[in-house]
Amino acid sequence: MTAATDVAAPPRSPDRLSALRQRLGVTAAALGLDTRVAPETTLAVSQLYGRLVEHVHGDPGTDSLWLLMTAMSGALPEPEDIRAGMRARDLGGPADLATWLLEASYVAAGDAGSPDLEMDVVASAVVVDVDFTARHDLHTGIQRVVRETVPRWHREHELVLAAWTEAGGAMRSLGPAETDRILRWHGARAAAGAAGTGRPPHRLLVPWHCTVLFPENPPPEHCPAVAAMSLYSGSRTGLIGYDCIPAISPDLIPPGLPDRFMRYLEAVKHAHRVAGISAAATREFAGFVDMLVAQGLRGPSVVECVLPVEMPPGEPVAGTGAPLVVCIGSFEPRKNQLAVLHAAEHLWRAGLDFRLEFIGGSGLPTEFDAMLGRLVAAGRPVRRRTAVSDEQLWGTVRAARFSVFVSLHEGFGLPVAESLACGTPCLTSDTGSTREIAAGGGAVTVDPTDDLAIAEQMRRLLTDDQLVSTLREQALRRCPRTWDDYARELWAALVVGQDTGQGPR
Repeated sequence: MTAATDVAAPPRSPDRLSALRQRLGVTAAALGLDTRVAPETTLAVSQLYGRLVEHVHGDPGTDSLWLLMTAMSGALPEPEDIRAGMRARDLGGPADLATWLLEASYVAAGDAGSPDLEMDVVASAVVVDVDFTARHDLHTGIQRVVRETVPRWHREHELVLAAWTEAGGAMRSLGPAETDRILRWHGARAAAGAAGTGRPPHRLLVPWHCTVLFPENPPPEHCPAVAAMSLYSGSRTGLIGYDCIPAISPDLIPPGLPDRFMRYLEAVKHAHRVAGISAAATREFAGFVDMLVAQGLRGPSVVECVLPVEMPPGEPVAGTGAPLVVCIGSFEPRKNQLAVLHAAEHLWRAGLDFRLEFIGGSGLPTEFDAMLGRLVAAGRPVRRRTAVSDEQLWGTVRAARFSVFVSLHEGFGLPVAESLACGTPCLTSDTGSTREIAAGGGAVTVDPTDDLAIAEQMRRLLTDDQLVSTLREQALRRCPRTWDDYARELWAALVVGQDTGQGPR
């Protein structure tokens, strides 16, 4: 087996018939069949295809059918494709199956396949899908989890990294810049960004009786193939469960995301194991699994593996004047920044002197932006910042008297945990995962739907020096949990637990 990180520069693309011969050859080898054929390409393809069809027709399982269908089209099959193939196999002879496969493969190759690419069958390995993080420089939320966790796995274990083809129908190996984005983000970020995504290596990567891990949320277009992989390929799949917000709180997120999430749940319900990032997220996914009994499905086993918080060393950003209050999070209604603005205006009108700063990624214009503009025009000491460096972000948090994060629904609540890791007290929501984090000390909780209650707790934190001092001491006494801890526990949950038969299948 060749690790994906050792892939050389992509070879010149072979013609389609030669590529098919190569794919059939490695498929036959994986199935233990004789791969000796005539040297002529057309005859060789015919001979290999005949042997493979005979084998698949006589195999009552599904893994050999799944592999042959992948080889024929250059695309991972979806559940309905496999079910149709099983019917063709079970209701006809080898010749009928051969005809059906040719027709089905032609259609699949045209939809999302890569029939001109050669492929590698990766057997009995751990394959990690890092598609989005490998191809983009975005470094928030899930991408941070991937870039902190996967390099630690890579140092300790044998694994293969995978992305997806441009057509979106199959997995492929990574290019050098993509590998750097995963394994060397902190040390080679500039080089990775300058290199761009580049031309992907012209090699398909097909997991065969593997453990396949998805530390990212698979996009909707990949989910049917991921479900079929879990059901029919002989591989076991494991996912990180970040949250079920689009299903539980669709009113709090942009239109379209709930539909995308429903497609994602197709991959979840056929997976073998899901590791929730908090107790709240674990309960959400376990609740979904409980509902699968209506379909006669057991669903994945769901385990809790709480995200860590590990802050880089640094100093507070120098500042003078009124106390600073910071609110970190992407600008979207679910994060509830509008309530913070209203609470702050109550306090400014009451004569309290403090500065308020919002830091987060850019988003679509909302009522928050209109309110912020009115307050700035009125001379209130409030500002919004985007695209700040990690050093600026952590320096600002350390300089703040306290932070505010009163989100309406979170899978974890990283801004709360990171504020406390800096020793900065936090005012956060008395619900779900943020309440779980606050229970460890250093935080004050509040009903996130009550603007006046938020204002009252902000007033306490602005005027009660003893309270703030006590909360700082509590925050600094919290038991640290590192990325090393998380990577080790997540591997045990998704890989070791699978191997020891602790999964549901």
